[in-house]
Amino acid sequence: MFFPQLRASLQFFWQYLTPLLGRLLPIVLPLLLVLNYRFFALLDADPEKAVKDPLCLLLQMLAGLAASALAMLYTAAVLQGADASPVALWRRALPRLPALFLVQILAGIAIVVGLLALILPGLYLMGVLLPAYVLVVVEGQTPVMALRDAWQRFRERPWELTASFCFVLAGLLIILSGLEALQHLLEGALLPVRIAAGAGLDLVGALFTQLVAILLVHVWLAAGNDKQKNEKGETPV
Repeated sequence: MFFPQLRASLQFFWQYLTPLLGRLLPIVLPLLLVLNYRFFALLDADPEKAVKDPLCLLLQMLAGLAASALAMLYTAAVLQGADASPVALWRRALPRLPALFLVQILAGIAIVVGLLALILPGLYLMGVLLPAYVLVVVEGQTPVMALRDAWQRFRERPWELTASFCFVLAGLLIILSGLEALQHLLEGALLPVRIAAGAGLDLVGALFTQLVAILLVHVWLAAGNDKQKNEKGETPV
């Protein structure tokens, strides 16, 4: 079952919080600093302008993709006993960002269509297709191949992942709302303070958001272990 993977993911997050943050800092923090500089100094801290600004959207997308790819690779490397050094992770992560972006778009379209149809199909596809992110980043598959492979591997028991994902998402919404409230407290501060504090709070939000990436890797590994047990005639846990 995947609910044990939710517990394992939460434990992994707290145990490896500091080294995970260290992997994200060199790439994600500079992007967030530039984003906050543009938001506070050039766009007058206006959310409506930021939503319409192509550079802000690009920086947000790059920061999110880089953080997710690094978190998935780091989690997989630690759990599999592979090289989890920052340089090794960055070299693997950066070339896979375009594929990760594309698979997120394709899976997102399918999930949204399912949700608009009867809700349940969307929730089902959520549990089936989200692991395709790991297949792209960790296994190096193409987006189309990853979606096809995810359908083959995860379609028989997607509900545990969907429930775990929704649980994590609910917690993230609370955390991100709190961080947004803290940002409002900085409205009267000096511009450099607002930029630095805004980037710091965004980094904290990006770090907690990686609970999703960590969960997906645990689910991916559990499915692989179950497949090996089935091939050996053992009973999966």
